[in-house]
Amino acid sequence: MAEQTQEQREESLILKAMPFMIFICFMQVFSDKMFGIVSPDIAKTFALTPAQVGWLTTIASLVFGVGGAIYSTLSDDVSPRKLFTVGTLMFGLGSILMVAFQFSFWLIIAARSIQVAGAAVIPGCFVVFVRKYLSSDKQAKYLGFNTAMYQLSAALGAVFGGVVSKYMSWQLTMIVPVIVLVALPALRKFLPDQAKITGSKPAERLNIVSIVIFSVAFALILLAINKNTWLWWGIALASVVAYVICSKLVKNPIIDISLFKVPKLISGSLVGAIIYGVQMSFFFVFPFLIKANYDVSSATVGMMYLPANICAFLSGMSSGFITSKIGAKRGFQLGALVILLSQLMFAFCLGGNIIFMWIALALFGVGYTVIYPAYNSILPNALPNEVVGRCMAVNNLLTRLINTAMIAVSGVLISGSALGKELLPSLGKSKSAFTYSNVCYIFALVVVISMVAYYFVFKNVQEDKQAA
Repeated sequence: MAEQTQEQREESLILKAMPFMIFICFMQVFSDKMFGIVSPDIAKTFALTPAQVGWLTTIASLVFGVGGAIYSTLSDDVSPRKLFTVGTLMFGLGSILMVAFQFSFWLIIAARSIQVAGAAVIPGCFVVFVRKYLSSDKQAKYLGFNTAMYQLSAALGAVFGGVVSKYMSWQLTMIVPVIVLVALPALRKFLPDQAKITGSKPAERLNIVSIVIFSVAFALILLAINKNTWLWWGIALASVVAYVICSKLVKNPIIDISLFKVPKLISGSLVGAIIYGVQMSFFFVFPFLIKANYDVSSATVGMMYLPANICAFLSGMSSGFITSKIGAKRGFQLGALVILLSQLMFAFCLGGNIIFMWIALALFGVGYTVIYPAYNSILPNALPNEVVGRCMAVNNLLTRLINTAMIAVSGVLISGSALGKELLPSLGKSKSAFTYSNVCYIFALVVVISMVAYYFVFKNVQEDKQAA
C-alpha cells in the first residue's frame, strides 16, 4: 500500500512539472526553426557560403544526438530533478553566451552547442519519464500534448524567424530561448529527486573516453552517409569498431553494446525509424517538389507549413485521447493510414490544382501527431523497465542515423533521371512531375511496410504499463 502511495505521489509531482517540461520542448523546436529561417542572414553577416553556415546546423545536430543519448542513459540512475536542472541551465546559458559571442561565427557555434546540449534533455528523457512515472491512461495524453506543442512551436518559430529576418536583426533570435530559465524553479520543486527503480544506488559516471569515441564515430557515420564514398565508409566502420572495443574495455560506456540483445529494441526501433524517416525525407523533398511543379515563391512554400502545423497542433491535442480510446496499436495504424493517404494524394494529384498539395500536407502532419503517442506508448512497454532509459538512447540514435540515410537517398532519387517517367498514375505529365510523383509512391510503400512491421513486432506486447 505504501508503495502504491509513493507511486501516486510521484505521478502527482510529475503532472505538475509536465507543462514546464513541454515548455522546454516548445522552446527547443521554436529556436531550431528560428535559426533555420535566419541562416541566410547569418551567412550574409559573416560573409559565409551556405555550406559554411551549414556547420551551425551540422554541429548542433551532432551535439543534440549525443546529448540525448547521454541523458537517456543517465535517466535510469539519476533523478529527473538533476537531469532537467542541468539541461535547463545549459539551455539558458548557451542562449546568453550566443548573445555575448555574436561577433564571432565560430564562438556562436560553440555557444549553440552548449544550448542544444541542454535542450537534448527533452528527447533524452521525456518519453522515458512518461513511461516510468505516469499511469497508462495518462501516458498517451501527455505524449499527445507534447507532439501538439511541437507542431505549434514549429509554426510559430518559422513565423517569428521570418518576421525577425525581414524587419529586425537576426541576433534577436539568440536571446529569446533564455526564457526557458523561468521553468527552472517549478522543475526543481515538482520533479522527483530520486531516480525510479534504481534510485537507491549511486549513479555511475559515464566513461568520458567512451563518450568522445562515440561522438567521433557518430559524426563519421553521418559524414559517410552524406559523402557516400568508400573512403568515408571505411573510416566510419573503423570508428565503430574502435567504439565496440572501447565499450568492452571500460565500465559504464555511453552505449552498452549488450543492449542490442534486448528483445524488441532493434526491431521496434527500426519500425519507428522507418516511419519517421518518411517524415524527415518528405520535409526535405517538399520544397523542391512544390517549386519544381508550381510557379510559387519560397515565401509561399513556407506559408504552406503554417495551416499544416495548426491542423497538426489541433489533432495532437486530441491524439492522446484517441490512443487511450482505441489503443496504441490501432492508433499507430490509424495515423499511418492518414500518412499513406497524404502520400498517395501527393503522388496522384501532383501537377493538378495546388490546393491538393495544401490538403495533403495538412493530412501528413496530422498523421504523425496520431502515431507519436501510439508509438511512444508501446515501444517503452516492450522494454525491460530497469534499462528503458538506456534502450531509448539506442532508439534515438538509430532513428537519427536512419533518418539521415533516408534523406540522403531521397536527395539522390530527386536528383537523378531514373524516375522521370510515368510508372504510376499522376495528374502531372512533365518529367519533373513524374519524378516527384514516383518518389511519393515510394514513400507510400515504405509507410505500408512500417504498418506491417509494426503489427508483427508489437502484436504480443501489452499496451498497459503495469502489464508490460
